[in-house]
Amino acid sequence: MKSVKSIFVVEDDPISSFVIKLALDQHPSFLESMEFKNGKDAAEFLADNSQVHDLPELILLDINMPVLDGWGFLENFSTMSVSKNIPVIMLTSSVNPEDIEKAKSHDLVRGFLSKPLNKEKLDEILSLI
Repeated sequence: MKSVKSIFVVEDDPISSFVIKLALDQHPSFLESMEFKNGKDAAEFLADNSQVHDLPELILLDINMPVLDGWGFLENFSTMSVSKNIPVIMLTSSVNPEDIEKAKSHDLVRGFLSKPLNKEKLDEILSLI
């Protein structure tokens, strides 16, 4: 079974963060996660720690966050000199058709999933990456 050693969770809502962490901890394929409260914190961490061993194998990204939202994070991420092979999965409460289409058309986004995260959605993520 495929495993994902390092996951960045970019999520501002504490309840959603708790549910995501719980789902990741209970799934045998997802090992370690690091949490960021907004896109700015995640982008700064990536920019400051761009050595290969510090990069995540997966980014779970919310859309609606303070400071820098998911779209802003993707803009910053696309200009960084880090590997663009890191799959980004939009994990959001948004059901806006425009967000869904924008995510589907973005080069760095591999999937668009609705919250809450659960085992079935984690299995889907494994198939997407």
